[in-house]
Amino acid sequence: MSLRHLIALSVLLPVFASAQRFGGTPPSVKWRQVNTDTARIIYPAGLDTQAIRIAELVHRQAAAKQVTLGNRTDKINIVLQNLTTVSNGYVGMGPYRSEFYLTPLLNNFSLGSIPWGDQLSVHEYRHVQQFNNFNNGLSRLMRTLFGQEGYALAVDASVPNWFFEGDAVYNETVLTGQGRGRLPLFMNAYPSLWKAKKDYSWMKLRNGSLKDYVPGHYNLGYMLVNYGYGKYGDGFWKNVTHDASAYKGLFYPFQKAIARHAGVSYKQFREDAFEYYRSRMGADSTVSAGGPAPVYPPDEKVLTSYLFPYTTASGSTIYLKVSNQRRAGFVLADSSGEHWIRNRDISGDNQFTYRNGKIVYAGYENDKRWGWRDYSVIKIVDVDTRHSKTITHRSRYFTPDISPGGNRIAVVELPKEGGSSIRILDLGGKVEKTISAADIAVFTDPKFISEDSLLTAVRLHDGRMALAIADLNTGSLLRITDPSFHVIGYPSVDNGVIYFTASYSGSDQVFAIRPGEKNLYQLTSWPLGNYFVNVKDGKMSWSAFTAEGYQLQQAGTETLSWTKVNPGEIKDAAEPFPINSRATATLLPGAAGSTRAFSTSKYPKATRLLNFHSWRPYYEDPEFSFSLYGENVLNTLQTQVYYLYNENDNTNAVGLSAVYGALLPHITAGSQFTFGRRALIGQPDNRLQLVWNQVDTRVGLNIPLSWAKGQSYRNFNIGTDYVYRNDYYRGVFKDSFATTGFSYLRHYLSFGQQVETAAKHIFPRLGYNLAANYQHVLGEIESWQFLSTATLYMPGFFPTHSIVFRGGFQETDTLNAVFGNGMAYSRGYNAAYFSRMFRLSANYHFPLLYPDWGFGNILYIQRVRSNAFYDLTRVYSRDKSATADQRSAGGEMFFDTKWWNQYELTFGFRVSHLLDRDFYTGRTGANVFEFIVPVSIIPR
Repeated sequence: MSLRHLIALSVLLPVFASAQRFGGTPPSVKWRQVNTDTARIIYPAGLDTQAIRIAELVHRQAAAKQVTLGNRTDKINIVLQNLTTVSNGYVGMGPYRSEFYLTPLLNNFSLGSIPWGDQLSVHEYRHVQQFNNFNNGLSRLMRTLFGQEGYALAVDASVPNWFFEGDAVYNETVLTGQGRGRLPLFMNAYPSLWKAKKDYSWMKLRNGSLKDYVPGHYNLGYMLVNYGYGKYGDGFWKNVTHDASAYKGLFYPFQKAIARHAGVSYKQFREDAFEYYRSRMGADSTVSAGGPAPVYPPDEKVLTSYLFPYTTASGSTIYLKVSNQRRAGFVLADSSGEHWIRNRDISGDNQFTYRNGKIVYAGYENDKRWGWRDYSVIKIVDVDTRHSKTITHRSRYFTPDISPGGNRIAVVELPKEGGSSIRILDLGGKVEKTISAADIAVFTDPKFISEDSLLTAVRLHDGRMALAIADLNTGSLLRITDPSFHVIGYPSVDNGVIYFTASYSGSDQVFAIRPGEKNLYQLTSWPLGNYFVNVKDGKMSWSAFTAEGYQLQQAGTETLSWTKVNPGEIKDAAEPFPINSRATATLLPGAAGSTRAFSTSKYPKATRLLNFHSWRPYYEDPEFSFSLYGENVLNTLQTQVYYLYNENDNTNAVGLSAVYGALLPHITAGSQFTFGRRALIGQPDNRLQLVWNQVDTRVGLNIPLSWAKGQSYRNFNIGTDYVYRNDYYRGVFKDSFATTGFSYLRHYLSFGQQVETAAKHIFPRLGYNLAANYQHVLGEIESWQFLSTATLYMPGFFPTHSIVFRGGFQETDTLNAVFGNGMAYSRGYNAAYFSRMFRLSANYHFPLLYPDWGFGNILYIQRVRSNAFYDLTRVYSRDKSATADQRSAGGEMFFDTKWWNQYELTFGFRVSHLLDRDFYTGRTGANVFEFIVPVSIIPR
């Protein structure tokens, strides 16, 4: 789950996940710490129990010797974030720290049922151990030369991301009673491809695809890591990663390390690992591409999933449809076809419920200013009118269900203090009743049985799960299945029978049980998993996991197998594949508690505000720089000290800058001292050279806001900078010219809004961005400049096409042109600077093909796309009496690529036809060819 500073290693939930949210914590939060020689756990006041538990687990792992990567233990800062509803975590360099997002994920099948803080501790601390022990050879040298970011770059280039995440998943599987290596949904990712006879290339498996389902590097990594430990012993990966991070074998160090310690080539190692798993799962056997009882044939052109199907009173089906070329939306399907109800609002979960003409689900919203504070709110959609209503605000409610009478809603609440309960709401969002229990860590998937009772899958404090029935009148809970580490979820009730998905058989199958009876029946046998079961009047609808997405299934309950299962014969935590390790789970007992006394204390917010972590060179024509970068652990102050050389005018400069983000406005400040600036003065036949030093100092305030609401993301920023410049003359004229100075203000404003995008979307299907900037000199000198820009995104003629309009207007004071040109010019021309400029641009972007092809583990081409454009720039003379147009039309070709299997880079070329005369070259009707490369390949 690690997200690194330079390169994102992984994102548990790609939506909303953001490592290192600058200035995202409200100033009202009071911080405390558990400070030891191994880790500093920094947490909001009131979370002492969670912090001490995490400290205990970190220390146990640091002391353990099983499947170790080395003996080095560098202290790590771990920040606990409890205000976000996103479930995630990361370990990052620059600065070296980790952050745990403490709200647990309620999808039992994705991450399991182990207590969330335990899971984060086991998974994320493994990343800490990786960073601690990869500090060898060339990687160590890069750390010395360039700091933490240089070290991260070296490690990323030598050890693949699949190992980082696969090794961490392996750690959670070995050290807990569960872990993703024991979860069928996680382990069926590759079998789904094999059973569908999809023989993708290694580079496609490594880099993914925009058109096809490709398992992530977590799945790939766990399989290869687990195989390596089993085949070559517990010391295998320690030796491999030591040699790779030291760059023993400068090129392809990881591949060479595999060959050195396994005795086979890297390619052979991969093939042997895949064959190992194929032979243990019968992967050579094929299955139907659409599932056991498909409603629709799989769409071979569009990767499509049908989620949470419900049968209506009329026999139609409502489900959530998700594809790689359209935003997620609710669909009603009947005998005449599919009918789109509406696009779903932004949400962190695909779960929804339907009853009596109403759809209820949890939407995502966030605080406009404080990025670490967000919410899960309940929304109701009327299927007939398609109107959506939000009934709760600033809430933390999840996985709702609507009562049979349609007048109450059951939700799971996960408060920021920890714990879990079920809340019963009226249709206005008011709480009517609360269900909680001391022995239950997390409630999941509540489902009404009647107006007075509901069914829920519960997680106990030790990570085991069971189904339970809650009496809404008394608040009592009755378990109807025995607790186990098998994951359970997605229950449904019909005519007194409870249907649910569980991993009892080592795969996720649909089971049925009648309350009060001990008989348990297995209804499905599809090997890749069966989810989101709903039964109404004897008709069962569910989704089967396949290599073509989750496919919709329907069958009468009387036609299913109803194979009786003896609960006593179910093996606890049946494993789809063997876990290859001699280590045991005894390191992490399920019960909370500690064998060591940890003390807590206040953590001052000003701790190490100046925390320089990296230093590196940077070049962007015409400037070369070398900078020291700093950031404190709480991410409230970013600092930079730098040296700058401009090769155009041969000047040297030093400077510093800082941004403080802990308050409502961001406070920015900086100063730059430039040596030896030169200019020629006088008549052409009597030129004299002036030499001076220049000091530019600035201070500013801005309020950056961003928020998600409804179906769109919005952002707003307003600010003002004050800049003061002093010129100190040198040389023979230093006494002839007085020290001069002037100051100016820069005011800026921006606002944007856009809808969500699907995987194949090049730009949002609908959105806009507006910006305005006004600069003016203070004092005796009069000079000003106004610049405004606008961008409009619209849908093209096909789902993956985009129309983009851009416009801009700039006007500059003609008496004293102090400010530089900020206006984009028509493509193909040499940009000119005029007193007034106006620009319009029309673009039509569309994909050409998705090659999913690469070579040598160096370059991988994911998409080739094109853009047809027309530009118009109108310029005005100094007195605005005359105008001239600069028009061009042409096309662009872009290649969306990945380099070395992880660095995303887009480049291309452009051909522009000039419809007017270029002011610099004098050409008219010329065709101009240009390469398009990123402004910077390395992030600044």
